Amino acid sequence: MRAIQESISQPLIGTVPVAIYTRVSTTSQVGGRFDSCESQAAICREHIAKHAHEGWHEVACFTDAAYSGATLNRPGIQALKRQIEQGLIRVVLIFKLERVLRSTDEWAPFRTFLQQHDCRLVSTTEDLSEDTPSGRLKNNLLVSVAEYERLNTAEKVRAKMLAQAKRGYWNYGAVPYGYAYSSQSQMLTANDVEAVIVRRVFESAARLTPLGEIAEELNTEGLRTRVREYRRRDGTVQQVGGRRFRSDTLRGLIRNSIYLGKVRFHGREYPGLHPALVTEGTWEKANAVVAKAKRGSPWRLRPTDKHFHLLKGLVFCAACGRAMVPHANGKKNAEGRRYRYYTCGHVYREREPARCGVSHISALGLERVVIAFISEIHSHETLLSAAVEKSRLRKQTDREPLRVRAAEVQAALTRVGQHLRNCVDAIAAGGADLLGTELRDRALSLRDEKQQLLVQQEQIRQELLACDQNVVDAERVAEALGKFGEVFAGLNPTEQKAVVGLCLEKIEIRSAARRSSEAGDSPAGARLFALCIKLPLARLVEGLEQRLIVQRRGGLRDASTRTLTLSLVVALGKHGVATILEPFVRDVGVPWKRPCIVPPRTRQHSIHKAIAWRRSLDQKRGVTSGAFAREIGVSRASLDFHLLLLRLAPTIQRFLKRLSDRPRIQHFGLIRMGQIARLPIATQHEAFARLEKEWAAITPFVAKEKRRRAASNGAP
Repeated sequence: MRAIQESISQPLIGTVPVAIYTRVSTTSQVGGRFDSCESQAAICREHIAKHAHEGWHEVACFTDAAYSGATLNRPGIQALKRQIEQGLIRVVLIFKLERVLRSTDEWAPFRTFLQQHDCRLVSTTEDLSEDTPSGRLKNNLLVSVAEYERLNTAEKVRAKMLAQAKRGYWNYGAVPYGYAYSSQSQMLTANDVEAVIVRRVFESAARLTPLGEIAEELNTEGLRTRVREYRRRDGTVQQVGGRRFRSDTLRGLIRNSIYLGKVRFHGREYPGLHPALVTEGTWEKANAVVAKAKRGSPWRLRPTDKHFHLLKGLVFCAACGRAMVPHANGKKNAEGRRYRYYTCGHVYREREPARCGVSHISALGLERVVIAFISEIHSHETLLSAAVEKSRLRKQTDREPLRVRAAEVQAALTRVGQHLRNCVDAIAAGGADLLGTELRDRALSLRDEKQQLLVQQEQIRQELLACDQNVVDAERVAEALGKFGEVFAGLNPTEQKAVVGLCLEKIEIRSAARRSSEAGDSPAGARLFALCIKLPLARLVEGLEQRLIVQRRGGLRDASTRTLTLSLVVALGKHGVATILEPFVRDVGVPWKRPCIVPPRTRQHSIHKAIAWRRSLDQKRGVTSGAFAREIGVSRASLDFHLLLLRLAPTIQRFLKRLSDRPRIQHFGLIRMGQIARLPIATQHEAFARLEKEWAAITPFVAKEKRRRAASNGAP
């Protein structure tokens, strides 16, 4: 049954147009063999038949299924009021007055509305006439009694639900993921399959794993949310769920205290009778992590790095401690490109002279120096061995300070836990009535402090584990860096930036004093800088050994103690002139060109790219679609849209593969063919035939434009 049924017909002359209105409050009263709304309408139609001699004639029937009578903001009653305003209805026929509303606040305005439009409200079981004062009083009493019944029923339901929550019973609703409902015991029981997934989510979040990565791992394994049956207002049953996991879905799951074995009602939690799926410690750690999760930056229409700064976000001023801000000058070089710079954040934002001596440096020279140094350092075994040994010694010396920090954090957690218990005791002793807001604010601040300490404790634990792991030897580091130089030059700009983010953790730069022995090596007018390059050791070796599988840079799981620090002195001149002076001398060449080799543009349809990506994705076992999209430097949405072309019919795919001229490639482009790919195979040919007809119609104009351009290019 629809929520609203309208069948408006023009009233006949000499008849009384009557509209029937029915309503029920819950979905359990809808969809049966002969539900309550149908029963009310049948009784009303019998009443109309009895008054047929008076000219009564049904013109419409309005129904609000599963709507409360607390307010008139219901679709059926609003449609009824619109018909009354148009003068199409003179009598509103109902079963009882409580079917219209159960609120004294809205009864008077509704009665006034009916009087203004010369419309009567008639009940089949009650006398609603207001011709006498006693009749008006009786109607007011009926509405008051209906409102009392509604409020009293709601109060009794809330009292029962509160009593159930205090005794640990679940208060019904959608069965939480990870649990099953037993109709015999009327309690929640653990779902053997989903409970394992819930524990896995909590344990991964407690280890500081980003929720996006957890969701991607679950989706890659083919896991989906639970499929549920939902009864709609019209009585039909709809299946919902079965969707991919998302970070917000997992965040809501982690914040639900039902997995801790508790029942929440009206903002308060009570010990539950159902089994807990996670321990209290795991639940607190996971919630401490997701509570402080930062929202992602909003989508922007323009790229944030318009002029392609390869080292953006990696270069820092060693003296000021601020990031070097990339920007481009208004002037252009001989190739028509703007001069690019990295400027100290103090100079860029404060507009004051830099005390550090760095000020701004040429982005061309710095990027060329860094790439050349990383590409060549693998041939200097002595330098790598010394750096690896220094990293090993630093790990040994960092272990004791980490243990001291761990003890301090544990002591702070104990102190905060004791203060929280004191607040609970004060509330139990009636302190909430005396202190009020102060006690609540104190408890909230202690909870936030505890969450921060739990996150710090997990970070320190992971750093201690990294200290206990073996340091990668110099040979593996040299071999990995050797691969960097082999593949970097053949990547596109987006891939190059991703690879640099994989191999570099941080670059600190400071001004260096010129020595007399370097006067002949450095270019004339060049400035000397000392660079400290930090490489994430484990991520560098693992990523390059697996042929540059790019991971997220700056993840919490990369411990700060596992870095390889390399130092060098460089001379940077104007227009990208650069020379490495220490630990070896190397002229990186002038003039410097763009730090990437862009492959020549070939006139091929996007389906070639889709086929290559699908082949590579099938060969990479265990690599998720999101990780593969980051590896090739595109968004996940772009990857999915390209792969959608492979759903096209084989004949259409063969046609697209043969395209080579630009106008036809644009006409049968990615967007249009992606829309066709979503259609069934039988319908795809019809849609593609329409595209071919459109191309045949515009072919003469395309040929004319091609001839015009050829003539203009050949003109003197």
